[in-house]
Amino acid sequence: MTIFIVCHKDLPSFPPPEGSKIIWLNSKPPLDNRGMDVIAGYDFFSEPEELHAKLSGSLGTIAIAKFVSEETAKPRSITIWQYRKFLTRQRIGTPNPEYPGMNTATTEETEITRPEDPAFFIENFFLPRPLNLQNISHHYARFHNIVDFLRYTASAIETTALTQAEALQFFNSGTFVPGGIELGTYPTDWWLDAFVRLVAPSFEFAKRYQPFQAEDPVQKRAISFCQERLGSYLLIKRLSELYGNSLPGSLFGDIVTISNDGVYRSGV
Repeated sequence: MTIFIVCHKDLPSFPPPEGSKIIWLNSKPPLDNRGMDVIAGYDFFSEPEELHAKLSGSLGTIAIAKFVSEETAKPRSITIWQYRKFLTRQRIGTPNPEYPGMNTATTEETEITRPEDPAFFIENFFLPRPLNLQNISHHYARFHNIVDFLRYTASAIETTALTQAEALQFFNSGTFVPGGIELGTYPTDWWLDAFVRLVAPSFEFAKRYQPFQAEDPVQKRAISFCQERLGSYLLIKRLSELYGNSLPGSLFGDIVTISNDGVYRSGV
């Protein structure tokens, strides 16, 4: 098991399990690495700043895929967290009334109840609790710009990440796992194969289009939002193959987001 934590301006806002690796998305190294294993994510790309602006935090996940692919002895499973988000089975923080399955916590709360190490879990998957959105494309249109979702889905077909039949299933799916395959624990071999399917449409979108609201601090992350949903679709498909309709509750936990004033802010 290897735990990767994607950071771009601050080291994790919570005490990470021992041995965690930091994927650092910034041209300037952290002032104090606090003894952590910091991997320069920009080193995996020829034009990292430009790609980071287009792909936002998903660039870190691509760096993880490159890093793991180059390892001679791959870990059996990998965990991906973010600098202010992690998954837990414990009660940490206060439930967010606007986001089921997410708790908001302070750094002090995570010092008292520290995030558990998923390496000790029996299951190969550990994921955020799925949400029933009725229709994922309708839900996307409520909070983002549907034109971005349409273009991304078309790019997924053109790059053969999805067949046309799969694209229809994806477009009309009702279940959504927050984070897709970029926030949780996954078997390494499966994750690498699945994640490769996300990269091609994301790069195709970045090459051909700008997000519909490219200047908006949240909506400019359209590629990440779409990639999250495609990752969720592939993840749910895999879970259905393994477990059918009876998903063990032990596969799922709650997202904890660190916010020292107790207010969740999207896109920070």
